[in-house]
Amino acid sequence: MKVRFLAAFALLSLAAAPLSLFAQKAEISPYAGYIWPGSFGEGIGNFRGNQLLGVRGGYYVTSGFEIGGNYSWNNHFQPTNSNPGATVARELGFPQGSVRGNIWEAEFSYNFGRRQMLGHAVKPYVVGGAGGLTTSIKNADTFALNVRPSSLFFANDVLNSGDTFFTFSYGGGLKAMRLWGPMGFFGDFRGRTLPNFFGNSNTWPELSAGLNFSWGEK
Repeated sequence: MKVRFLAAFALLSLAAAPLSLFAQKAEISPYAGYIWPGSFGEGIGNFRGNQLLGVRGGYYVTSGFEIGGNYSWNNHFQPTNSNPGATVARELGFPQGSVRGNIWEAEFSYNFGRRQMLGHAVKPYVVGGAGGLTTSIKNADTFALNVRPSSLFFANDVLNSGDTFFTFSYGGGLKAMRLWGPMGFFGDFRGRTLPNFFGNSNTWPELSAGLNFSWGEK
């Protein structure tokens, strides 16, 4: 919860700062989206596809290059109900709280010149980001992903509240800016990679869309 509030506050502060601080325009974009994590490989297995809620913000250091940040919240960053390892752990009585995923990252994007699409001016862009995915867990402090047998069963890979995993993303999208005053829209498609999640790597697609508010020089 603390991570979520700090990230949102930082992005909102960026957008609300005096425009004289910025060489070019500033913008902020609340959005909703969806992710498809898929499989983390043998042992960890499949994670749920789920919604994202987030906010992005940035400012232009040149007419095309933008530096900013991204925060998103996923309320079910955990294995699917049919995941074999997690199912065995659950049936053996190991704790499995509700895992929230908080993604926070610095973003760097390049915005190309305006194009016409369906009668509106749009700007295509490419984006890359790097940061972390931090877990928060409710109803229990941990989530046992799987178990290992010995003379008894022991939890093997366990998510704890506050665990943070390095992540990076890459992709692009379109912005239709200032359709009504400062407000416009954007759509974004990117890949996200967790290179080391309990010794496993995974890349999944993220699709998002939302509002775009921009101020400053056009």
